[in-house]
Amino acid sequence: IMRGCNNMCSYCVVPFTRGRERSRDYDSIIAEAKRLFDTQPVKEIVLLGQNVNSYHDSSPSAVQRSPQTSYATSSDGFQNLYKLRGGKGYYFADLVEGISDISPELRVRFTSPHPKDYPPELLSIMSERDNVCKSLHMPAQSGSNAVLEGMRRGYTREAYIDLIHNVRDIIPDV
Repeated sequence: IMRGCNNMCSYCVVPFTRGRERSRDYDSIIAEAKRLFDTQPVKEIVLLGQNVNSYHDSSPSAVQRSPQTSYATSSDGFQNLYKLRGGKGYYFADLVEGISDISPELRVRFTSPHPKDYPPELLSIMSERDNVCKSLHMPAQSGSNAVLEGMRRGYTREAYIDLIHNVRDIIPDV
């Protein structure tokens, strides 16, 4: 659903080889998922991207239709090194909700997230929707704040652990 990366971790070549984040158009993803569910025996949609949960469709049509105007990280302990975030358009929580609305029979899951991009809206949708899988692929890069800072991950060990506790509070069966 997206390509590239804006995180600029010190060890990673993705921003240089694949470029900045670019998200597919929301409507095209919804239409593709609906078509696959309606015409083929597809039972599960897996949303994939380098940092899948930082998805943001800011196309002119998305900006016109979406009331969402701001972006939030998982909590105060997470930082975005790339400052050009936010604005109108569809975000990842909107996309997960839109796909889960296609049918309660269609499972939705995602992979390759970044820990900084778990806003409360996404966690609520995961908790409330039976067809959104209650599993998270959580990269545990290091338990050392000095190493995390050197890696330019944008969070501390404590922020990561707080996120895990928050996720478990909202989605007990994750």
